[in-house]
Amino acid sequence: MLRGLYTPNFTAFKANGEVDFAATKEHGAWLYAQGVTGLVPFGTFGEGSSLSLKERIRITRDLADVQGSSELIPTIISNSYGEILEYIDAVKDLPLSAFMVIPPSYFRPLPDAGLIDFYKRLVDFSPHNIIAYNIPEAALTISPEVLAAIPVWGVKDSSGSMDSVNAFLGTGKKLLVGSDALLAKAISVGANGGICGISNLFPKQMLAAHSLAVTGDFEKAQSIIDSIMGPIGQILGPNPGMSKAIGTLKTYGKLRGPADLGFMRPPLPVFPQLDANDKIFSAAVQYLESLI
Repeated sequence: MLRGLYTPNFTAFKANGEVDFAATKEHGAWLYAQGVTGLVPFGTFGEGSSLSLKERIRITRDLADVQGSSELIPTIISNSYGEILEYIDAVKDLPLSAFMVIPPSYFRPLPDAGLIDFYKRLVDFSPHNIIAYNIPEAALTISPEVLAAIPVWGVKDSSGSMDSVNAFLGTGKKLLVGSDALLAKAISVGANGGICGISNLFPKQMLAAHSLAVTGDFEKAQSIIDSIMGPIGQILGPNPGMSKAIGTLKTYGKLRGPADLGFMRPPLPVFPQLDANDKIFSAAVQYLESLI
């Protein structure tokens, strides 16, 4: 458990801002069918901070209906300690592998002592493993010193830095890397795998890269990752920002799986529908399909 290639799956929204529960479940079922180790809903890619408690509970139960023997690790993004406990309690009967919990953001920067106490309380309350979530881009950081002091399974590190990966692994805790481009390198130094957003579009290719890295063929694994990230980078352009990246990838997701992933939820902008025949993306798909 908690070792492999995980997808932080998209949440589908309708044009009016409502959750498209059917499409969200369909996308999750498709990802499971592609062979990903597990799904990690409600993170950044899943726009988890815009979802209500009721919506998250329903989606969690929907995904549990289609997970089979695969894993499910919901992300919890909330400033309310009480709401976090309510969510954990509401889904405690489901076959989850863990909860991934981001540090509360309202009173940041949080004192280390408060952050340690926060995670210790969640570990005591939860029937499932707790994974801490380090995401410096959102100014929500967990230091290696804090990680070493809390009884969590480990951390998802989205810093994009191998120095950070090595520092966290130096605490003796487990790590899942959140930066797609670093998947092979992180596995080479002992990471348990990755939670990779681009696997929403290219699950089989990222699985192939993961498998190669696990067997020690890091160079070939990296070549597959680079083959994906290159054209995606061209499509997104320089410094696209998280909302543009997610909105654009959701649009292209319609060309990869059966579900229409729809729009981003207000207040995020609605990105224009991209040309389904975009030459860069079409060429990338054709090449990447030839790799597996």
